[in-house]
Amino acid sequence: MRAIFIFFVLLAATMATAQSNTSNIRGVVTDAQSLFPLPGVTVLVVGIDSIIGASTDIDGQFLLKNVPVGRNALQFSYIGYETRYVSNVLVFSGKDLEVNMSLTESVMNLDAAEIVAEDKSNQPKNDMSTVSARSFTVEEAMRYSGSLQDPSRMAQNYAGVSNASDDRNDIIIRGNSPSGVLWRMEGVDIPSPNHFSTLGTTGGPVSMLNINNLSNSDFLTSAFPADYGNALAGVFDLRLRSGNKQNHEFLGQLGFNGFEIGAEGPFKKGKNASFLFNYRYSTLAIFNAMGLEFGTGSAVPQYQDFTFKLDFPTKKAGRFGVFGVGGTSFIEFLAEDATENNLFSAERENSQFGSTTGWTGITHQYFFNEKTRSNFVVAASTSGIDGFIDSLSTINDSPTRIFGVANRQDKYSAILSVNSKLSAKHTIRAGAQADVNAFSLKDSVLFAPGEYFTQSDFDGNATLLQANGSWQYRPNEKSTLTAGMHLQHFLLNNSSAVEPRIGYKYQVNQQHALTLGAGMHSQLQPIPVYFTRERLSLTTSVLNNDKLDFNKALHAVVGHNWQVTEYFRIQSEVYYQYLYNVAVDRDSSSFSMLNVGADFNMPDNGDLVNKGSGENLGFELTLERSFNRGFYVLATASIFESNYTGSDGITRSTAFNGRYVYNLLGGREFAIKENKTLSFDTKVTLAGGRWYSPIDVENSIANNQEIRPENTAFGDQYAPYFRWDFKITFRTNGKKIAQQWSVDLRNVTNHQNIFMQTYNALNQQIETRYQMGFFPDVQYRIYF
Repeated sequence: MRAIFIFFVLLAATMATAQSNTSNIRGVVTDAQSLFPLPGVTVLVVGIDSIIGASTDIDGQFLLKNVPVGRNALQFSYIGYETRYVSNVLVFSGKDLEVNMSLTESVMNLDAAEIVAEDKSNQPKNDMSTVSARSFTVEEAMRYSGSLQDPSRMAQNYAGVSNASDDRNDIIIRGNSPSGVLWRMEGVDIPSPNHFSTLGTTGGPVSMLNINNLSNSDFLTSAFPADYGNALAGVFDLRLRSGNKQNHEFLGQLGFNGFEIGAEGPFKKGKNASFLFNYRYSTLAIFNAMGLEFGTGSAVPQYQDFTFKLDFPTKKAGRFGVFGVGGTSFIEFLAEDATENNLFSAERENSQFGSTTGWTGITHQYFFNEKTRSNFVVAASTSGIDGFIDSLSTINDSPTRIFGVANRQDKYSAILSVNSKLSAKHTIRAGAQADVNAFSLKDSVLFAPGEYFTQSDFDGNATLLQANGSWQYRPNEKSTLTAGMHLQHFLLNNSSAVEPRIGYKYQVNQQHALTLGAGMHSQLQPIPVYFTRERLSLTTSVLNNDKLDFNKALHAVVGHNWQVTEYFRIQSEVYYQYLYNVAVDRDSSSFSMLNVGADFNMPDNGDLVNKGSGENLGFELTLERSFNRGFYVLATASIFESNYTGSDGITRSTAFNGRYVYNLLGGREFAIKENKTLSFDTKVTLAGGRWYSPIDVENSIANNQEIRPENTAFGDQYAPYFRWDFKITFRTNGKKIAQQWSVDLRNVTNHQNIFMQTYNALNQQIETRYQMGFFPDVQYRIYF
């Protein structure tokens, strides 16, 4: 509570009257299909008394000077192209705002074309996407209550998406495992972008993605176009923004995600080359070093990360870039900290875990002419975890090592794509990708005093090759057809996948649009699974999983979008997904890879075959009133069913079959004084509980260990999940400095949502552990 008191003292200290302030808006306007810069585009700030406008230069760049701070709207118009309109552009003093725009060439005769300004800010940046895709803005991630400025947690507000638990940011898309999500940045497939992550998972407790460095990006939930492969559930296609090419700017921030500093600007004024850097360190670790305790005992998360992007445009050789994200994390759990409120500490066990994750790449974009471009990227990434668990003796607390792990995966990638806009009606795209994976996977488990069994012990490499091709056809202003093919080949065991994709959008009129999409999708097993050995005896094992094929799925989606008014839309989608060739146990069991990926562990099943299946089907509804006149509303409803069949032939609910998710978000912003605003944002979530395998208490007592019978696997469901978040934000804009304070009150009602149930052999009872209760996240940010 001391932090909240300090927050309000600082807020009150800034309530002095200030003169009206301005800042700049900069960006680049390109052709939507070719991405070639468009010179001569008229860019206007609309809805204000004064006239502020600019035209793009030969490189498609524009600069709007002296734009009033606060929320503004922009209009982009160009002869022969559809006019675009962007609302809710939030301008700060002390920092230029970057707004990049792509315009679509009209396929109609110019004289007959009706040019209508539309706000399409939620449409995906990838123009090949026609269904189950949207763009999300940085401002949304900062605004939504409970999101902690994390893209994953922000995406949980969208229809069809739910969370696995409050302690992690895994996302469940339409009942699929979080492991089915593909993360991509600057065209490169990246490992899980989270601190404390493990190989094979896509989530974690704390995101490494710094929202201050991201540009508007895409989020896809089904039937994604042929550009994307090695994914079953969804895609995050992230873009880093470029640094300011005109002025040097700085950022400071303190909050739940950490203490961070950032800088950006030109390498040399008057030139287009720029840099962007940001460093962040764990806030709790800093406070712990200062002697301040927050009730976590020894389990203080220690992490740090670094993000950068360098941009080097040239006149003739194209555009070069260098980018990277890297981070380390460490945490220790001691038995003395084990309580019912501690989700991970265990009685009579000490453990330590550390992880290292990072990726970097060099990009090159080259235009052969205004219609054809190439993008080439070389990149390297690493993801590793090491740790151990010690069991404490009941006599003298002497530790005995019962588990150890040291896993690492390095990847070296080369990606080439070529895009050619043949005409306003036809665009083609082709690409190829090679990922060379190098592994070092080692672990051991105690099975007798002084003797250990090795589940994985492998050093080697394996290469995944991918290729794709797409064609977009726009016969008229109303119809857009996209067809493509994605190919994959895994050299470890020569398994292959052929994946046709198709999407179609029909714009009935200015208000109504129909969409549909279908495609085949395939994904490798998590890498550690291929090298998990089957235990034949206490001392012998055999490797079987290295022959596993891809898990595969068929997606089909039909949707309708109704633009009721300029700022209010209703979107609905119906989908069906058939998953097949899924890895399950060779012998009869309930195990399926469709239930893996929402925690820190990978399965130890050593004899898997591709004979499982599953089904996801559902209906989604989105009602969205975009930010205008000081308020916004977002309501989403998802009703779905997610089932799977294991090698025992029994169809069950998957672990993620919550069956329903309802979200209601809203916010109101008040201009309390000139250059100062006060905002209130809230979010309410109600979702079906996760399915789990119940504990047999009688057998657990008899065996002195937790027993979950196979015949009741995923037979029970936890109580519904409920959470209400409320956020207060105060912003002030000085002449050259902008400041922001916020208090995000997560789980205002302190509702007890079940995290898990375990068996306690000491008292022979089932213990229920709950997810995060009431938690205030206080944050301060300054731009200068």
